Amino acid sequence: MSIAPAPLQTSISPSIPDQEISKKMGGSAAGGGISATPSTSSKRDYKGFVAGVFSGIAKFDTVKVRLQTSKDGHFKGPLDCVMQTVRKEGVSGLYKGATPPLVGWMVMDSVMLGSLTLYRRLLHENVFSKPEIRRITPFARYQPDPNTLPSFGHGIAGIMAGTTVSFIAAPVEHVKARLQIQYAADKTKRMYSGPIDCTRKILRTHGIAGLYRGLCATIFFRSFFFFWWGSYDVLTRMMKERTNLSAPAINFWAGGISAQLFWLTSYPSDVVKQRLMTDPMGGALGDGQRQFRWWKDAAVAVYRERGWRGYWRGFVPCFLRAFPANAMALVAFEGVMRIRRGLRTVDPVIDHVRTPKDHHRHHLRISRPSSYLPTVNQATMAVARPLRRTSPITFFLAAFLAFGFLFFLLSPSSSATTTATDTSQQRREDAADHPLSPPTKPFLKSQPVRNDGHEAPPPVVHYDLNKLTSTSDSASKGERVLILTPLARFYDGFWNNLVKLSYPHELISLGFIIPSNKEGTAALAALEAAISKTQSGPIPSRFASISILRQDFEPPLVSQDEKERHKLSNQKARRESMSRARNSLLFTTLGPATSWVLWLDSDIVETPPTLIQDLTAHDHPVIVPNCFQRYYNTDHKKWETRPYDFNSWIDSVAARNLGDSMGPDEILLEGYAELPTYRTLMAYLADTESPDPKRVIELDGVGGTALMVKADVHRDGAMFPAFPFYHLVETEGFAKMAKRLGYQVFGLPDYLVYHFNE
Repeated sequence: MSIAPAPLQTSISPSIPDQEISKKMGGSAAGGGISATPSTSSKRDYKGFVAGVFSGIAKFDTVKVRLQTSKDGHFKGPLDCVMQTVRKEGVSGLYKGATPPLVGWMVMDSVMLGSLTLYRRLLHENVFSKPEIRRITPFARYQPDPNTLPSFGHGIAGIMAGTTVSFIAAPVEHVKARLQIQYAADKTKRMYSGPIDCTRKILRTHGIAGLYRGLCATIFFRSFFFFWWGSYDVLTRMMKERTNLSAPAINFWAGGISAQLFWLTSYPSDVVKQRLMTDPMGGALGDGQRQFRWWKDAAVAVYRERGWRGYWRGFVPCFLRAFPANAMALVAFEGVMRIRRGLRTVDPVIDHVRTPKDHHRHHLRISRPSSYLPTVNQATMAVARPLRRTSPITFFLAAFLAFGFLFFLLSPSSSATTTATDTSQQRREDAADHPLSPPTKPFLKSQPVRNDGHEAPPPVVHYDLNKLTSTSDSASKGERVLILTPLARFYDGFWNNLVKLSYPHELISLGFIIPSNKEGTAALAALEAAISKTQSGPIPSRFASISILRQDFEPPLVSQDEKERHKLSNQKARRESMSRARNSLLFTTLGPATSWVLWLDSDIVETPPTLIQDLTAHDHPVIVPNCFQRYYNTDHKKWETRPYDFNSWIDSVAARNLGDSMGPDEILLEGYAELPTYRTLMAYLADTESPDPKRVIELDGVGGTALMVKADVHRDGAMFPAFPFYHLVETEGFAKMAKRLGYQVFGLPDYLVYHFNE
C-alpha cells in the first residue's frame, strides 16, 4: 500500500525554487539571508556541514608559502618560484604538503561553513531580531527587514566560525607549511618524509602544544572572516537587486570578490602566521634555533627584514588564487544548500511493499508527482537562462581575472632580487642553521632521525670547483667573497665602513680571529654587539655568514700600542704570530664556493664603497691598494694624508744581497733604518696631484691592509709563512710564495684606503 501526500507543484528552472525558498527563508536566493522562522532550520543545521564538505577542494598555495617564508634573493618572483621548484623538485614539488589540506580542508570547510550557518541562525534568533539591538547595529538601516540577518551579523558569524575552525586548521596548516618549505629534491635529505612523519616527530619532541604552534596566530588571521562574510552578504544582495544573474552566478562573483576583500585585509597576518609556523621548533627536534616565541616577535622580524613590503610578500599568487578557488567553493556550498532545501519542498512517496517470499524485506519506492517532470520548454529554459543572463559585468570581471593571471606569471617579487645569474654561486638555503654560522655549515647540519632513533649519516656533498669562477665581473656573476680580519682591537669606523660596502652582502662572508687575552675579550664583546645590530637589521645589510675564532696560542705582545707593535725587536715574533693567526683563519673559513678572499685589517676605517668591485675588476690573482693615513698637521693647521703601509714594494739588488748575508732564521723587514733595502716602495709612488685609481704596477711584496686574493691562489698552497721563507714572513712571504707558484702580484698606487690614526 502506498501512502502519498498531495503533490507539490515545482519547476525545473533553477531560479523559481530559489525564489520560493528565499521567500520562506526571508533572505536572498543566493544564500545571503536567513529565515525569521527557524523551526525547520534549527533541526537541520547539519546541512551546512554537509554542504561544506563539497566545497572543501585542495587549494594550491605552495608558491605563496615559499614566497612568504624564503629569504630575499631566493626567488625573483612567483614565476621564478614555480620554475625553480619544477626544475629542482619536479612537478610534484608544487604539491608538497597537499595531503594534509586534501583531507583537512574538507573537514575544515565543513566545520567552518556548518558553524557559520549555525551562528547565523543563533545570532538572528537571539541578538539581531531584537529591535533595540538592530537600531544600533552598523549599516542595519539599509536592511530594515527584521526577518533577515544584517550584513554586520554575517560578519560577526564569520569571526565566530573562523575561531571555531581554527582549532582544526592550526595543526593542519602547521604540518602543511613545514612540508612546503622542504626544498631538497631527494626525499632522503628531507627532515620529514610526509605529513604523518612530521606530525609524529613534532608530537614526540614537543607534544600537542608543539603541534598547535601558531594557534593564536591562526585565530587572529581568521578573525578577518568578518570582512569575507560581511562583504559576501552585501555583494549578494546588491547583485540580486541590480542584475539578472542566476543564483550560481551570484554565488560565484560574490564569493570570489568577497574572498579577495578578505585577503586584502588579512594577508599581513597570514605572512606573520606562516613565519611563526615555519620557524624552527628547536630542542630535541634538531631543526635549528627557535627565533620567535610570540606572534609579535615574528611580526617585528618581518618589518625589520623587509619593511612594510614584507607583509605583502607573495601576495600576487594568493590574491589571484583566491578568486577562482573560493568562488567555486561558494558555488558548491550554496548549490548543495539549495538542493537540500529543494528536496524538502517535494515529499517523496514511500511504499512499503511486503513480498510473499520474504515478509521481513521492505522495498522503498520514491515517486515524484507528475508535475515535477519537465516539459520541453522548461528543459530548454534551464539551459538558455544562464546565457541570456550573461551581462557586460560578467565579461568585464572575466577579462580582469585573465589579466590578473598573466600579471601573476610575469610579475617580479616585491622583494629585492639578486643580480647574480649563476645560481651555483648563490648562498644555499640550507647553508646554515643560524645567521652567524660559517659557510661550511652543511657538513654540520642535524640529520633526520631514522626509525631506529639514530640520526642518519650526513649526506655526501659534491662541489665542482671547475665551475667556480673568479672574474672581473664578480658581482653580476654572483661570485662569493670571504673577508678575513685578524682583530685585536675593535674600531667602530672599521665596522661602519664594512657595512657600507656596496658589493651584495648576501655574497659576503666574514671571518675574524681574536687573541685570547683581556684586550681580545673586549674586542670580541664590541664585535658581537655590532654583528647583532647588523644581522638583525635590514636584509640588504646582512652578511651571508660570520665566523669568529679565538686564537689557541698566546700572543707574543701584551700591548697592542702602535709604538710597541712596530719595534724592530718585536717584529719577528709578532709577524710569525700574525702568520699563524691568518693561516688558522684561512683554513677554517675557506669554503668550496668562495671565489675571492679579501684580507682587511681591523684598523682600516675608510675605503671606497666599491672596494671589492674595484679590486676584482682587474682580474689579477693578487692585488693590493695603497694604504695611507689621515692626520692633523699642527704646523699647517689642517688635515692631511701620509703613507702608512710600507710592505708593498718592488725588490732591489741591495735587498737580495742583504738577504743572502743573513742567517737561515733571520727575516728581512721593510721600513727600518737598520735594514737598508733600497726597495721601491709603492707608498711613495702615489700620484696625489692627478691620481689614476686604475693604474697598476707589478710588485714583489705586499702588505695585508686590504689584500685581494683569488681563492684558487690559497687553494694551490699560497699561505702566510710563520717561518723565514726567503727571509720573508707573513704577507711579504705570502707574495713570494704566490710568485713561486706562478702567480703575479700587483698593486694600485693611486687607489687609496685609510688606516686609523692612533
